[in-house]
Amino acid sequence: MNQDSFILIQIVVPMALVFLLVYKYIDVRTKTTHFVCPACRSRFKLSKKEFAFARKTGVINERVATCPVCNYKGSMPFMKD
Repeated sequence: MNQDSFILIQIVVPMALVFLLVYKYIDVRTKTTHFVCPACRSRFKLSKKEFAFARKTGVINERVATCPVCNYKGSMPFMKD
């Protein structure tokens, strides 16, 4: 085996698998959950990109998000549909 195939097998393939698993996780989460705003009680969904970059708060099923109705930004629980 030469050096190029070693790099392909050891680095590129695992990185591609991790990317696919993370993408699938985010896809399932955005399709099956919604957020509830604590200020105005509106329910909304985040896009895949917004969900992926929403910060975690340390509490299970809670992220920092911005409500599209009242523009409240803070920790919000997300619930299953």
